[in-house]
Amino acid sequence: MQEISIDSKSLRRRLTVSEVVEEVGFGTAQLMMLVTGGAVVFNRGVQMCLMSILTVPIARDMGLTTLEQGMLSTVMFGGMFMGTMASGWFGDAAGRRCPVVASSISTAIIGCATAACADFRWLMVARLCLGFAMALGDVPVTALLSEVTPVKWRIPMRAATEGMFDLGYTYAAFLAACSDGYLENLNWRQLMIFTCIPPGVLGLSAAAFLPESPVWLMSRYDSAEATKVFDQFRHLNGRPNACIDLEPMEAPPKARDQPSVVDNLKVVFGEQHLSTTGVLCFSAFVLNIFYYGGMYIQPQVMTQGNGLPPGWEMVMGGPFDLVGLCLAMVLAQVAPRRLVLGFALAMASFSVACFGYAGSFLVRTSLLEVMYQIGLFGFYWVPAVGFVVFGQLAVESYPTHVAATGGSVAFCMGRVGAMSAPLLFEHVWKFSGQWEIFCYLSSILCALGIAAVLYLEARSGGWQCGGCGFERKGPTLENAPASRQLSVVSGM
Repeated sequence: MQEISIDSKSLRRRLTVSEVVEEVGFGTAQLMMLVTGGAVVFNRGVQMCLMSILTVPIARDMGLTTLEQGMLSTVMFGGMFMGTMASGWFGDAAGRRCPVVASSISTAIIGCATAACADFRWLMVARLCLGFAMALGDVPVTALLSEVTPVKWRIPMRAATEGMFDLGYTYAAFLAACSDGYLENLNWRQLMIFTCIPPGVLGLSAAAFLPESPVWLMSRYDSAEATKVFDQFRHLNGRPNACIDLEPMEAPPKARDQPSVVDNLKVVFGEQHLSTTGVLCFSAFVLNIFYYGGMYIQPQVMTQGNGLPPGWEMVMGGPFDLVGLCLAMVLAQVAPRRLVLGFALAMASFSVACFGYAGSFLVRTSLLEVMYQIGLFGFYWVPAVGFVVFGQLAVESYPTHVAATGGSVAFCMGRVGAMSAPLLFEHVWKFSGQWEIFCYLSSILCALGIAAVLYLEARSGGWQCGGCGFERKGPTLENAPASRQLSVVSGM
């Protein structure tokens, strides 16, 4: 009788890609990706701070009108809008790594080139290109870090990513405050160059060490390359015995062709995701009106009252960012994420109203000063909560193969809000003579954002709490067919 030998490995159950992510765990691999991929977010923090504090020095140096001052910020957000649009297709078609590396390096290079601009027209062109370069990697890095992180660590990872933004913002504010605490006589060209040094180093590190997302590789049916990346992960995380035997997936004939932008958008704006897309877009719009509008007006109105010099008040905002990040990590783990987003919008509405009312007084009493500081530091901790939860929802609410496209659509509406804020502020101030009216308008928009979130919950049947505070309705990884498991891998 012939003896039959059975290989124990052949009997081992193959794992889905989401199960392998959980199997390799969280550790050095994800932290390395946070530091290298986070260069994109660090760059954005640096440039957003510079956009805020350099408006007045640049205007004085070049003799700009108030409308031209607003255009400097608006054109940068216009570039970010175009970069975000491109990032969705780029991140889904070419992978997450390529746009992240391209964004990191090009932002540092263009930032240095901006310092050499001799007139307003060249500065406008440089700002447009800088905005495009900054935004090109924003959505892909959000999707990348979410995809390689186990479920229970996704919100902490998202909070740490926003912490990279705060680090860049505080670094730029600190250099500016050391030069001139009142931000009036800054050497803006020198400051632009100095602030581009750390982003350049981080960009080169990303080019050398940042791997591709194994989840995206599996969405392209490249299990061999995905297994190699997971093998690196398990060794870096100190789990060499973790099982990374991926379930084989054969690509259907049509899947071998790259999906078009139109195909991806049909999914994002399809019947299943239309309500979610609409609410995410409006939430992004009002959060960015609140945040970037606040950043733009702070240096122009913070010289009044009894507070610290404006530069050091902006530096002091860093710890409040950390408070917001810690609060987001706690709330998003114990409560539905859309509920936390609604809370952030409510706090945004309250704080910007406080800032506008108290800041309108030339001489503030102690009570008004407290109200002013509540509003001022609300520009730091409130967006930290809102952007952590919004960013995670923006990439986990869609199937993996369109996650970057779906996220880019929502982020694009945020860019529209950021782009509109400076011009809206300048026009409101010019025609009414009262800058605080802009704050009241922002407060009303944030209140409407709360209504949009409540509307979405009413349509979806109410709040749903899962292990990480949010759970989408529909198929789960456990009961989804193998051909569709990748489509829900980024969901919670």
